[in-house]
Amino acid sequence: MAKSARSVPSLVPAILALMVLLGLAYLLFADLQPSRTEHTVSPPIEIEDPEIEEVTIEPVAPTEDQQAIIEKEAEQFVDHLGSKAVTLNDKQGEFVRKDGTIVIPKIEKRETTLGQLLADKSLSADTPVTIKYTETEKQQTTLQALDDSTEDKNTFVTIEQADGSRQQRPLIDLLNADNVDKSAPITVITEQDVQKKTTIGQLSQSDLPEDRLLEAEIDKGSIELSVNDIVKSGGLEDSALFYLHRVTEADRQGLWGIIQSGLIQRFRQGLALEGINKDLVRVTIPADADEPLPTGLSSFLGKVLNNKVESSYIYNYTTSTMGHNPDLIYPGQQLILIHFSSKELKDIYQFFADQRNEQAQTFAIH
Repeated sequence: MAKSARSVPSLVPAILALMVLLGLAYLLFADLQPSRTEHTVSPPIEIEDPEIEEVTIEPVAPTEDQQAIIEKEAEQFVDHLGSKAVTLNDKQGEFVRKDGTIVIPKIEKRETTLGQLLADKSLSADTPVTIKYTETEKQQTTLQALDDSTEDKNTFVTIEQADGSRQQRPLIDLLNADNVDKSAPITVITEQDVQKKTTIGQLSQSDLPEDRLLEAEIDKGSIELSVNDIVKSGGLEDSALFYLHRVTEADRQGLWGIIQSGLIQRFRQGLALEGINKDLVRVTIPADADEPLPTGLSSFLGKVLNNKVESSYIYNYTTSTMGHNPDLIYPGQQLILIHFSSKELKDIYQFFADQRNEQAQTFAIH
């Protein structure tokens, strides 16, 4: 049996497949190439640079430095702080210049009756006097009437009892008392403090009873003192100032407290000055600014006060004698004089103006 001949594979399909692959590859490559079309513009466009307007900027004047403002305030504050003539009272001290005059009113205080006051032969009819007394008024009414006319039921009411004694209780308690008869008549007592400035002659013509208890402040004129004569301040600069304070019963903190409260009050009160862009030129000195710092260092104000206590003048205007002992001050007869240079007062103003927004540690003085 004869063998069949082996068939030879055809190359045509392979060639066709290769041609298809080459065609696909060409198409893919052609899509990836960027296309760019160049256009020729005729005539060509000339691109001109835009015109820029020249603007001249005037230089701005720098604002005045804050420190310079504070220094200006301090200088004007101190320049206007003292007066050449000061009248002292019991409530507030003042600053006076070295060439100034001090006027001290001579006020005598008494607790007495009108009859005793009028019987004093040393007082003339035109002697000024201020009297203070309590005026008592009795009114017949009822609890119901008080309830109707009083909005605040917690108001204290003073009622006179049948035996002449007084009972003072809130109205609400009287209204809520057991077995109370709101329509029963009661005697209500009201008291009012009265103060009058008058003369001895006018008092003698008043309708006040002679047994009226009162407080009298008798004006016996005044004392005029020259600062230069008191302190013998020949070596001090002309711009020197003195803080003045008349010693009173309220001065329980001694010289330290007198000077401290005087500085706090005067610097806080301030001054209205022309040329300063604010209503008042002033600074606030904290009440505890004299206390030592937590580190144990002395505060700025504490050092100032210590120096001033040691160098203070204590003048007794009843005996015309000078003392320097800060532990011996007597109310009613002594005048405290504390010398400050203009620079010291300016430094105090600037220090507390600068420290408004700074930490307390910066107050330290080594």
